[in-house]
Amino acid sequence: MKELENLKEIADRNLGGLKADAHLLYQIKHAAKAEPKRKIKWKPILISGTAAVALLCVALIAWPNLRGQGDIEVVSRSAGGDMPAQAIQLTAYVPAGSVSISGSKGEVPGYRTLFAAEQNGNFPLVKVGSATYRMLTSPTGIDDSLLGDELGTVTEYTLEPALSSSAIVSNVVSAQQTVYAIQGMKGALVAASVNGTMRVFQRVSFSGTAVIGSEGLKDVLLGSAQVTAMELSDVGIIDQASEAQELVNILLQYANYESAAQSANTGQSLLLVLDNGLIVQMNVGNGMLNACGTWSCPEFIDAFTAAVSN
Repeated sequence: MKELENLKEIADRNLGGLKADAHLLYQIKHAAKAEPKRKIKWKPILISGTAAVALLCVALIAWPNLRGQGDIEVVSRSAGGDMPAQAIQLTAYVPAGSVSISGSKGEVPGYRTLFAAEQNGNFPLVKVGSATYRMLTSPTGIDDSLLGDELGTVTEYTLEPALSSSAIVSNVVSAQQTVYAIQGMKGALVAASVNGTMRVFQRVSFSGTAVIGSEGLKDVLLGSAQVTAMELSDVGIIDQASEAQELVNILLQYANYESAAQSANTGQSLLLVLDNGLIVQMNVGNGMLNACGTWSCPEFIDAFTAAVSN
């Protein structure tokens, strides 16, 4: 009887802090789903008959609550990495999992990035000739109806794409996978299958190369797509298509190409929603905008700030 009165204390002491809670359930599920499958190594625990009864009681009490929670979804990202995408559907062509740009008048959004984080010292990319495209975290897949011409297949998969001279090289798309243009984007975006899902890649500067020949900002950012909304972190959101297009016209008219290098003085992100439902990004700081090289355009920043203030 005395042992039953001290059931919790005996269980805690004998089980070494093991608790039948949500964290334990997640560890078990995570280990079961891990690839390759590995055996879960449990430290041997010698327990008394009373402690065994205690564990059974704790499990029976806790399990209904754990079962009611369903599968536990864990979203992880590296420090300073990408923000998880919000689950909404932008158009019939773009699936759930895409970032949403919407908000009330006067709302000031925080920094968000669509560029996938670096892996092994390089960001996930596809290099097609002299043009380089960086994988976006959103959307997590696109409909085949958005795909354009086949640009070719990945001829080399390597963790050091800057050292490769192959026609199409990638550090995330497997060799022999097809790379597609995206309709209406004229080289600003491409798509390729990554782990069985068609992912979107945006044109960026890489290894001293940005714009090629007579390309301008429209060529490497928008193609023939129209902008329907935009978001500048720490400033505001423009969700009227006509107003967004006016601002884009200012950007395209006044932006001056500075260099292929990416400016380090950036603390904001500019997200542009296109009429095909996709979103492209530039990083912003000190009147400079970065994606495929660095562009100076303080006129656009001033116009954007004035637009959200009115």
